Amino acid sequence: MSQEYWVVGGRYRDASFADIEDGKGELIGPFPSYRAAIVSWRERTEATRSQATVRYTVVVTAGREAA
Repeated sequence: MSQEYWVVGGRYRDASFADIEDGKGELIGPFPSYRAAIVSWRERTEATRSQATVRYTVVVTAGREAA
């Protein structure tokens, strides 16, 4: 089983980063490699750098088996 890489995050209610605002979460992917996910993460992070309550991270999951 291959792995999938995702960029997840968005605008949070406050700087504790515990709760994403309703309708402000994002799930981008899947990406075939960590490197591809990092490129997307960097683009999102740099575009929202001045917004203190926006945060993104890269997560890895087990991929889906081909049917």
